[in-house]
Amino acid sequence: MSSNQLAGETILTSSSLSGLILVDKAAGLTSHSVVSAIRKILKMDKVGHLGTLDPFATGLLPILVGGSTRLSDEIMDGKKQYLFTISLGVETDTLDYSGRTIAEAEVPVNFDVKIKDILSQFIGEVEQIPPVYSALKMNGRPLYEYMRATGKLPDSIETKKRLVFIEKLELVSSDLEKKSVVLRVLCGKGTYVRSLARDISIEIGTVGHCSQLRREYVEPWSVDNAIFFSFEEKPSQEILLNNLILPEQMLPTVPKIELVEEFFKQLSSGNVIVLGENQVAEKTSSESIKTLVNCTRIFVKIEGYDFMFLADVEYIKSEEIFKIKPKKKIS
Repeated sequence: MSSNQLAGETILTSSSLSGLILVDKAAGLTSHSVVSAIRKILKMDKVGHLGTLDPFATGLLPILVGGSTRLSDEIMDGKKQYLFTISLGVETDTLDYSGRTIAEAEVPVNFDVKIKDILSQFIGEVEQIPPVYSALKMNGRPLYEYMRATGKLPDSIETKKRLVFIEKLELVSSDLEKKSVVLRVLCGKGTYVRSLARDISIEIGTVGHCSQLRREYVEPWSVDNAIFFSFEEKPSQEILLNNLILPEQMLPTVPKIELVEEFFKQLSSGNVIVLGENQVAEKTSSESIKTLVNCTRIFVKIEGYDFMFLADVEYIKSEEIFKIKPKKKIS
């Protein structure tokens, strides 16, 4: 990374800045507004986020900067963990506290006992209808755009029903007076916690909405290691840079090799590089070679350059060679 100094402020000028920043988002902020603010703080254009976090929600929002934005597909498929509160008796159109009330129902007096019996129904592969106010796209537009413009969807939301996977779902606490329950869920990609809150409420025998939501984990990162971010408390450029996670650390199971400069043109042109096992061994440990034989992706670093490539790799055992095909320039 290179930079210039102006009036005591670092202005980033190198496109080599690349990595991941873990943000603990405060309530009231959109994911887009966090990205926009970090873009201004770092004074760079390439900034994006992994997994939209609703404005009312708090917690872990991974932010990608520089060439690492190209790794979003590779690192979005991990598990996510949320702590959430269901307020029973009232359902809203947004399925959170910010929406308009669309249904009310009595809450069973024994809901704290009943919920323990129904949680097992939501473990494993579960069919889920996403909220009508969500970033899920229909005909190329987010659902929330249709709702804000016309108050309805062009087709039934039933057409967007899909299967999601829930690994764990546990009861944290219940409050009989407030008619609420607190749950923790570990789930796969595409799970809507607001929809889960609605469906659990129905199984209890009432209606409900998600009144609090906190993302605690995005595999393999925890909110405990994130930088708090709010309108009032924005981190400095120095803090953001000091907490930058490097691209190879973002995918810790993907091995890295370093090649000499002569391979630069081939990588940049997207051409396949063929290397003998001995050539690769010179730049990696014997343990890495064993890993490389069994993997399908690697990071390739070029000596003297600040950037890397994410590449597909194939080991041809009969010839003891590796075929390396560059896919994405990371920084």
